[in-house]
Amino acid sequence: MRLKKRAFLFFMFVAIAIAATVSAVYVLFFMSSGLSSAQTAGRLNSIYSRTQVILGNMSDDITALANHSIDNSTFIIRMANLKTGMTALRTELTEMRNVVFPTYTRSIDLLDLGIQWYIDALDYAQNLEFNRISQFLQWGTDDIIQSTYALPKS
Repeated sequence: MRLKKRAFLFFMFVAIAIAATVSAVYVLFFMSSGLSSAQTAGRLNSIYSRTQVILGNMSDDITALANHSIDNSTFIIRMANLKTGMTALRTELTEMRNVVFPTYTRSIDLLDLGIQWYIDALDYAQNLEFNRISQFLQWGTDDIIQSTYALPKS
């Protein structure tokens, strides 16, 4: 009887040790390490700034095309390059979504939607459809403004 009790206690301690080890491994390796609120805000600020730079370049190129400073093929190439930059921002935002501080998710969703509208506007710019460009730019701007309103208050 005494041997059974010791064997039972031994196996119980082994089971507890295994469970503790598995839990520790899960916490160390599978729990994602997220960004702090300050890190998230810094990265979002960077994305907002780079988005504004791309939009500024787009505006300058549209003005240059209207003034006949550049030709259509140069304009189309520039719009393709700006679209690549905007797509890279969206990819960065998608990757950031996995480690973002939780209170920023709504803001990130709206920013992502705004950037997608801008990418669509750049598609129309490559096709020289200027009426559609302004509509998509307005929708993107509206979503990005809503994104800034959705940022958590400090």
